[in-house]
Amino acid sequence: MPINGVVESKLRFLEQTLADLESWPLGDPAEFAANSLLRRAVERALQLGVESMIDVAERILAAKCLPPADTAAQNLKRLQDLGILKDANRYAEMVRFRNFIVHRYEQIDPEIIYGLVKNRLDRFHEFADEIRRACAGQTRGPSDG
Repeated sequence: MPINGVVESKLRFLEQTLADLESWPLGDPAEFAANSLLRRAVERALQLGVESMIDVAERILAAKCLPPADTAAQNLKRLQDLGILKDANRYAEMVRFRNFIVHRYEQIDPEIIYGLVKNRLDRFHEFADEIRRACAGQTRGPSDG
């Protein structure tokens, strides 16, 4: 499946968002928690990263003439079923996180946000890599386990 311009644009946006996050001086967890401007910027950047993942999944399904599922997590599972993603559950966790920060924004623990930036940005990179490999024709087949 060749990558289309919209998917590529979304992946570039995701990668730029990650580069921004990786360059921001977070300080230690206490400094990060005390800096409301930085905290909110990081929350928004993480949200936009997940939104990019969701958009990419929907665009790929549309390119394959498949309707979107009821939820973003189900769309990721469909990409797994198509052999595009190895483990949709890894990315579905990010979607659940996005839903939490969108709908429960008043309850976000700064330590969780800090930990995500320090320890979990690799999931976004892995997603972009898997999509690019699949679009280049290097998808995993059902027997590739």
